[in-house]
Amino acid sequence: MRPGDRIDVSLQAPGAPALTRAQLLHLDKSVIAVDKPAGVSAQEDLAGGPALPQLCSALLAALGERETQALLVHRLDKGTTGVCVLARNRRAQSALLEEFREHRTRKEYRALAAGSPASDEGTIDAEVDRQKATTRWRVLERYGGAASMAAFPGTGRTHQIRAHFRELGCPLLGDTRYGGPAFLTRPDGARHDFARPMLHALALELPGLRLSAPMPADFEAARAFLSRGR
Repeated sequence: MRPGDRIDVSLQAPGAPALTRAQLLHLDKSVIAVDKPAGVSAQEDLAGGPALPQLCSALLAALGERETQALLVHRLDKGTTGVCVLARNRRAQSALLEEFREHRTRKEYRALAAGSPASDEGTIDAEVDRQKATTRWRVLERYGGAASMAAFPGTGRTHQIRAHFRELGCPLLGDTRYGGPAFLTRPDGARHDFARPMLHALALELPGLRLSAPMPADFEAARAFLSRGR
């Protein structure tokens, strides 16, 4: 290399892992539902890499399906795991979008939150991005300085549960954007780091269809860490 030589550098983000048959929750001629892993975006972002529709299309091809189109009808945050439904054609997409728009769906999430609410259940009615938003919540288990909670969003605003749990005074563990801690240290000195917001889309009900996704390993590991600290 000599002074004045030109150097071309190409920076590429690592691709998202391929979806496997084990992550397929439901498949018919109109719908594909998968257990979305953390780190996969619903749409392409600045980091690059395949988004969820592309990964679902690749899974359909691997399963030998002739029609491999996969179209978004709702979104999970990049760090959120769990049930995500995509349409396999434009007609199905239009019908599913109508179900979500008219609130004929029921969504249930699991969350690990910092702190612990004074009551065992409640409802948060607070705007998100200047739009009306409602989330019901219930405490499932209390730990020292944290809680395992269920969340039932009545609306579908971006980051709704994350914003509402901050409003409750109990931001999600790992959700530094909304005031959650990146790690916790137990009284015995053991430390646990959270690589993402501890939020999992456990179940989704559509007319005639109920879907659920198993709890991810990192969520269960975090819950075990909290349990040992009580």
